[in-house]
Amino acid sequence: MRTLTSSLLVAAGFAAAISSPDTAMADTVPFQNLPVAPKMAKTVDPTAPEKIAAGERTDGIFPAILPEARRKATEQEGYRYVQVFATEKEASAYATDGTMTSNTSKEPTPTRTCLTSGGTLSQHLSLYFRTKPYVAPKPSPQTIAMLQRMHRWPPPPQKVSKLPPKDTVQLIHVERLTQAADGATLETTEAFIDLQTMGTHAVSKTTTKLVKVATGPNSLGVYAAREEGEKGGSQFLVTNPELPPTASEEDRQAQIQQLTTTANRLVAQMPSGVSSETGCGYVRFTLSAKPGSGQMATVLATAFLPPGSDPDDGGQEDTSRFESEDMSEEQMKAVREMVHRDNRSQRARTVAVNLSFSQLESEAAPLLSVTFGWAGKDQQLRF
Repeated sequence: MRTLTSSLLVAAGFAAAISSPDTAMADTVPFQNLPVAPKMAKTVDPTAPEKIAAGERTDGIFPAILPEARRKATEQEGYRYVQVFATEKEASAYATDGTMTSNTSKEPTPTRTCLTSGGTLSQHLSLYFRTKPYVAPKPSPQTIAMLQRMHRWPPPPQKVSKLPPKDTVQLIHVERLTQAADGATLETTEAFIDLQTMGTHAVSKTTTKLVKVATGPNSLGVYAAREEGEKGGSQFLVTNPELPPTASEEDRQAQIQQLTTTANRLVAQMPSGVSSETGCGYVRFTLSAKPGSGQMATVLATAFLPPGSDPDDGGQEDTSRFESEDMSEEQMKAVREMVHRDNRSQRARTVAVNLSFSQLESEAAPLLSVTFGWAGKDQQLRF
């Protein structure tokens, strides 16, 4: 009988060729030893309450609006925008002076929180609702003349609704991922938010534990868990490659600000043919296998490579044309730093993570196969 071990050794061999020796590894966990995870929630919205009290709160959800003076312009047009953050600090800063803390300026941590209202996962949500009924703009004199000729002017008076605006209570989904050396924990929360009162009401909360089954370039991780109640169903989570270290703190901050968005973007091709994209640094999906059948998925991510030997590929910088014998040592140092900043780049390449989950009729358990391969040419990312 085949085992997971034999399959993942293939992945380990490829990872050794494209990543450093200390990260080229693949954990070998048989299917029956994977942790059991609750089923991923179906896309069926629970019944929304008509209103949520202003004081009702849900852990990990922090809504905020701009100060009154800052939001007058949009509210005069009949809209109010509500931002939802994962930390109280970010929400407080936005409510105080409109500061939108950039998540791309933070040093990556083993824990990340992502939110969505039904679309792509992101690190904060922007929601809005109407504060007053829509009023059509007044037509031009030419349009009025044309409507008069058609006996359609003046139009009948519009009924002004006294009912509260619709869609002010919305369902949001929050995920908190914590990574460890050998596994990951994903806490998911479903909650309603009342955009008028800013109150939130929790609907459900689940915790999923997954184990690492393969490691790719730049510590890209592949995690898995058996799905509860499914004999051949498993959940998979693939995390993004990490940004490599830099020579200085200044370079590190520039790298984080400019390349975090690229690093956090993953695209997954599902068995159904539908693509799933995330900007939050990880993607999660399920695959099923039954005797005589299976499913496959491919995840595309950006891997970061060491500098090439070609000077144009991030090699040694040539500053000689900017230097002269009349310059002091401090001036020459300043020139080198300027040239370095202008030429900072990171060599990168798209990596494909191929997951195959299948089961032969003669086998008692499904087999997981994880392989890595390049899916494009090298490119230079400026930062």
